[in-house]
Amino acid sequence: MPIIKHRLLINRSIAALTICAVFLLTACDPDAAKRKLQQPKVPTIKARGTTYQGAYTLERDVQEFLGIPFAQAPIGDLRWAPPMPLPMVSEHASQNVTATEFAPACLQGPHLANWYKGVVDSFGGDGSTFPTPSFNEDCLYLNVWSPKPDASQKKSSPLPVFVFIHGGSNKGGWSYEPNYIGERLASRGMVVVSIPYRVGALGFFSHPELQHANFGLLDQIAGLKWIQQNIAKVGGDPNNITVAGESSGASNIAYLMTSPLAKGLFQRAIHQSGGWAMYATDHKYTDDKKGLELASSALGSSGDNDIEKLRQLSGEDLLIEINGVYKDHSFDPVIDGHSVTQAFTKAAKQGQLNDLDLLIGSNANEARMYLGAGETIDSWIADNLAEKFPDLSKSIILETLAKDSQSLEQLDQLATSFNYTCPSMSMAQIKASFGGQTWFYHFTKQRDGDLGAKMGSYHGAELPYVFNTHDDWLPTSAEDRALTESLMQYWVNFARTGNPNSAGLPEWKSYKKPSDPVQFLGLEIKSQIHPSARLCRLFE
Repeated sequence: MPIIKHRLLINRSIAALTICAVFLLTACDPDAAKRKLQQPKVPTIKARGTTYQGAYTLERDVQEFLGIPFAQAPIGDLRWAPPMPLPMVSEHASQNVTATEFAPACLQGPHLANWYKGVVDSFGGDGSTFPTPSFNEDCLYLNVWSPKPDASQKKSSPLPVFVFIHGGSNKGGWSYEPNYIGERLASRGMVVVSIPYRVGALGFFSHPELQHANFGLLDQIAGLKWIQQNIAKVGGDPNNITVAGESSGASNIAYLMTSPLAKGLFQRAIHQSGGWAMYATDHKYTDDKKGLELASSALGSSGDNDIEKLRQLSGEDLLIEINGVYKDHSFDPVIDGHSVTQAFTKAAKQGQLNDLDLLIGSNANEARMYLGAGETIDSWIADNLAEKFPDLSKSIILETLAKDSQSLEQLDQLATSFNYTCPSMSMAQIKASFGGQTWFYHFTKQRDGDLGAKMGSYHGAELPYVFNTHDDWLPTSAEDRALTESLMQYWVNFARTGNPNSAGLPEWKSYKKPSDPVQFLGLEIKSQIHPSARLCRLFE
């Protein structure tokens, strides 16, 4: 037999044996072929010539893209400027970038990490185990979670987009804190995005030499523009974007609702526990004084070219000065005539309120963890109400508070109402009067046990229910799981249609005025007049 023919027969025999082996393997393991067919390709999203390769969380059929740049953060010599656009990569020089790890968080002090550690300790956990990320001025990277495309559907309808803006007093925080991970929420049928922004005096800084302020707010607007331009590539609807935020994240949304730069970038807003933005909006020239103080502290003197000299400092050295000068400063956006042109109420009265639907509310015990030792109703009234409401007597306030409460609970209700509930109600009423659907909630669920009773429905307590991210140190019962299902579905429904209602959920009635019922979200979900409605009328 010729050698060539002999080799041909051997090769055919090997091929036949291979086919038989595959057949036998499949026969012995009938799911093997199915698993092979189900192995997904790496999910990708292409933006400005760069292809970002994400990953699948297979158990939930969700695509995950972490650490995607949406703008360039001005750092060093460029510090304190609007975010810069990303460079366009040529199609001929297109590149693949792995997007499976979170980027560093924006440079900040220990404020927010310490807050989390305190909450963990309050529930009997070990606060030292709380995962703190690395920090950097180069931090404008967002995260995306989206349902895996259904191969059986040739063309599916675009999905609503849910954009979350983190809290942290605009002084700290990051887009991937444990309770902001969006995969479980995305598995409900929408695209979830979390965006960062510069914080503290690196993001909310004013100085006479600077034309603009509110750089952290400009970062959020840049993130929304990136989303509008690119989110369709992962199934999202760029014309159905909901911006959601808690605490200062919600407060920032109030400014976005009136900013001419954010007009048309989102259609709905979910505003959680951030009402105080209604009451205070300083002008840039007032905040400039703090900038001069920083220059004096950091440079030893204040004068010409302060900004250029401050830009020469490293971010870490600058942060040391910031933590001293701005120790008790409130980092709210200011009126600079560019990103913020009017206070919320004035903008609304002048017809400058962006057209959108609003879901808004707060928790029953927002203020409890912030009450000082030995603080009383008398001292609180003297510090917070005496100057603003000189004719408002303590007796009238006490008559309006819950009569069967102990003094600590009354003080908690008073401080919570003044800082969170009442301004949120005012915002809801103003928004409802200008059109769009408006819905108000009152979150009342507290965790089981003595520690849960001590903390109550604290500031941020609703977040693990919204994202279904209950921490290991939180006592989580069957009732908590049931409330999670309802809360997630309300939020998804609202993002989809502007209305939180759907079959199988207790009816949620729209809100227009204090005498209207709000949705109680707790052990029982019900529609009822808010317990602070009468109190809020005193503060109007």
